[in-house]
Amino acid sequence: MNTADVLIITAIVTIVVLIIIFLIRRRKKHKGCGCCSGCDGCKKCER
Repeated sequence: MNTADVLIITAIVTIVVLIIIFLIRRRKKHKGCGCCSGCDGCKKCER
C-alpha cells in the first residue's frame, strides 16, 4: 500500500465517523422538539 492510499482511506473513515456522530447528536437534540426543525435547544420547544 502506498502512503497516498492510506491517507485516502483514513480520510474516508474520518468523514464517515463524523457524519455518524453528527446524525446521532442531531437525533438526540431534536427528540422532544416538534415545533421547529432546525432549532438548537429552543426554549419554546422545551416548555
